[in-house]
Amino acid sequence: MASLGQDLRRERKLRGITLQEIAESTKIGLRFFIALEEDKLDLLPGKFFTKSIIRAYANYIGLDENDVLNKYYEMLQFQEQEQEKEFIGKSVSFALPKKIKKWMYIIVLSIILLIIIFLIYFTVYKRLLSPEEEILQTTFQPKPSSLPQIILHEIIDKKIDSLTLEMFFHQRTWLQVYADGILKIDGIKRPDTQIKIDASQEFLVHIGNAGGFTYTINGKKGKVIGSSGQVVKNIRITLDNFQQFLEGEDKQINHLPNN
Repeated sequence: MASLGQDLRRERKLRGITLQEIAESTKIGLRFFIALEEDKLDLLPGKFFTKSIIRAYANYIGLDENDVLNKYYEMLQFQEQEQEKEFIGKSVSFALPKKIKKWMYIIVLSIILLIIIFLIYFTVYKRLLSPEEEILQTTFQPKPSSLPQIILHEIIDKKIDSLTLEMFFHQRTWLQVYADGILKIDGIKRPDTQIKIDASQEFLVHIGNAGGFTYTINGKKGKVIGSSGQVVKNIRITLDNFQQFLEGEDKQINHLPNN
């Protein structure tokens, strides 16, 4: 993957601008710009301040700050994917000690043996059961006709107490998703990817391309939120209003104006 720092350094030198000039103009420490050009993102402050540093750098040398930020998001996503691959590789290569394997083998065999003993006991017990006891057990069985009514009442009384949001991307889309006030997703999603997030109370969603995805809430298809390329912010989905986001509902989706 192309280096963000190398690209920025090349653009800066083409314009004959020094890092010292940028630091003095923006009042941001020179060491942060050096770390940015050397791709040492771990030396930069948190994500919020890192974005501010990138914006200041891009604006000073005349680059589109959104293009530079998108490259930064792609670089973060690439690093996360590489870390996941490394973690999976280590997990696969991990070998349990022989003693643990031996005990696990014994435990599994013991469980299987207990299940076999239980099945044998239950089978023999049913065969030895006297006719009087069989009649007595049959007498106290619930009537089959009453079961559907019981199940129906349980389904009616069951209330939705959580939310599950699934998003399927067919265009390159930037988004932020908060679940119950906690940031869960922050970055760019590529086409043919999907995410699934759970919340107990609500979601707050900011979208950079409202026509670049489809979604479901609790397994039901959601309405179109906007057109391709449209930025929509402050989409709040709660236990009380989530049905207005579903297809087939007459209610209109309400969200705050775009920033």
